[in-house]
Amino acid sequence: MRKFRKYEFGSKSAATTKIKALGVDEEGHPSHPHSIVVLGNIVTKKGVYDADDNEVTAPVFSSSWHVDVLWNGDPDPSWDNQMIWCVYPGVHSFGNSAAEEEFIKECKVQQPDLYASEEE
Repeated sequence: MRKFRKYEFGSKSAATTKIKALGVDEEGHPSHPHSIVVLGNIVTKKGVYDADDNEVTAPVFSSSWHVDVLWNGDPDPSWDNQMIWCVYPGVHSFGNSAAEEEFIKECKVQQPDLYASEEE
């Protein structure tokens, strides 16, 4: 079963090192069966724009580097320290409904407060 997880790293370099450790060929292409999307510094607060699309208030970006992984099987435990939980889908989703359902179910176990208003 494929499993979807979200990760947060202190820098682009730290994320790149972790991704490369999963395996790359001599040309630098992935040699592992996982799907990875590097999101980078994500928007934590949307910008404000006027009717002419001029920026009134700039968006705020995270200082952390974000990566989403659709694991082919169980997530690599060496990534656990960077794993984060958020209300699904966050800023990105893979569109794999079984993996989405598994992520939401696990998130409710790991961070039930994120879904508390749903259950009231």
